[in-house]
Amino acid sequence: MSTVLFIDFEAFQHGDEDFQIKELCILDADSPLKPLTFMFQPSTPWDKLSSDRRRTYAYQEHHLHHLAWNEGDIRYCTKCIFHHIQSAFPLVAGVNTVCYVLGSQKTSFLQRELPMLNIYQYDNAFAYKDLPMAPLHLTCTYRNHSRNHCAVLKCYQLFSHFESL
Repeated sequence: MSTVLFIDFEAFQHGDEDFQIKELCILDADSPLKPLTFMFQPSTPWDKLSSDRRRTYAYQEHHLHHLAWNEGDIRYCTKCIFHHIQSAFPLVAGVNTVCYVLGSQKTSFLQRELPMLNIYQYDNAFAYKDLPMAPLHLTCTYRNHSRNHCAVLKCYQLFSHFESL
């Protein structure tokens, strides 16, 4: 039996630094109405960031994903994330589980962060703009923050495209 998961995230990023993940979504193709979502607290207080980072992050907050640096429910911990993934999707530890991510930079990052998962780049599209939009009746499970920059809605886009093949 094969399991297909779709993963996406929204993050803060300044220059060539690693992503500072804010929102993470994992969607099981067999249970698409039950996405697993996380909203992470910041690793550093806003006032401890350099002015360049604050300027970049403020732009990303106000013009892209509309998620504030200081919001979030839990701390980012890869062991905890994997534990939650295993609890939500018991078959995920199997070799037949494939986790699709769109974009080479996100794929490489998640392969480093979650090496216990079989993460592959979704090759059937080059960018989310190449995929049909998520249906309008679907909204973010956290809060309605952005139609184009929401990890949940982008997972639904991947799922819809995958199902149409």
